[in-house]
Amino acid sequence: MIKKNKVPVVRDANCLNCGCPFTNNEKFCPECGQKNRGKKITLATFLRELFAGFFSLDTKFWRTLIPLLINPGKVSKDYIEGKRVRYTNPFRFYLATTIIFFLILGAINSYDHFERLRKGTPEKSSPISVNNENNQEKILSIGQLHDLVFGEIKINQKKLDSLNQNKKDSVPQLDSIVNNYNNSTFYKLSKFEEKNPTLSSEKSLDSLGIEKNFSNRFLYSKVKLVNSYLRSDEEHSKFNKQLYSHISISLFVLLPLFTLFLSFIYIRRKFTYVEHLVFVFHVQTVFFLLASIFYIIGFINKSSNNLPTIFSILFLLYLFIAMKKFYGQSFFKTLFKYFIINTVFVTLMFFGIVIVWAITFALY
Repeated sequence: MIKKNKVPVVRDANCLNCGCPFTNNEKFCPECGQKNRGKKITLATFLRELFAGFFSLDTKFWRTLIPLLINPGKVSKDYIEGKRVRYTNPFRFYLATTIIFFLILGAINSYDHFERLRKGTPEKSSPISVNNENNQEKILSIGQLHDLVFGEIKINQKKLDSLNQNKKDSVPQLDSIVNNYNNSTFYKLSKFEEKNPTLSSEKSLDSLGIEKNFSNRFLYSKVKLVNSYLRSDEEHSKFNKQLYSHISISLFVLLPLFTLFLSFIYIRRKFTYVEHLVFVFHVQTVFFLLASIFYIIGFINKSSNNLPTIFSILFLLYLFIAMKKFYGQSFFKTLFKYFIINTVFVTLMFFGIVIVWAITFALY
């Protein structure tokens, strides 16, 4: 049986990366470490290099991921103590994790959308709706929401006034508030847009006799957005996708601000600002890793209603252990600062989301 001869690997006299001369047909450059395999890149070589770095257990990815998940605080402590060659850069790892998370989120949402189209399942209901007399869901517009809210307030106010005759009747005051709102430009535009959703802003402002300036055009565009958001699940999804993308970007501003507060809480510990930032990036990386895992589990097993609770408990426990190990303080000191830090982070997140939502709404 004739054996096939292997194609000889062409070696170069000098390293193609740094120019270092080879002396004995070396496989790797002694200066930069690049493999000596010639200029030609085959498909097999390209694919091997693409996946080798990800699936090999010797790579920085796995050497960072495994201890980061199972040993809270260790990777951060090792990194600031100078043991960095074995680990991936914290910021790069955090960036890759957030990208993977939002890709998973988008892929699952797209899959659900196509499944609804394939099965003919109705779209999800509008975020604001009520059940009518026949127990059928009815989507509310801005005007209908206004009538419902102010109607309920007025009924309840009359009940309160009838129970307390000593106080001055407040229904006329409420009527005054309602009349002022009904005469506002926003309400006029919203009611007109509900009846004429296809008209342009220019024609709508002309029909209402409202001045055509920047503020009124902008206001009408936002009224149109709110009404379409309430009417259409598709518009609802598009707006939320843009909001998620802006939130992911805003984290790059929020995390450095939070790190500043963290360095103040641990001011007596001899850590630099960047060392605190390394810890924050690693913790947030774990947050997105766990969120990705639980999101996939929830997608596979849609009957798992306790996943958000399990996720929250695991992450909060991880954070406490990581803080104690990284900063090296006692249990009670860590616990005290743990509650302070979580309170501040939730507050920052709340205001951050409100600001991002307002920016998204203005730019959408």
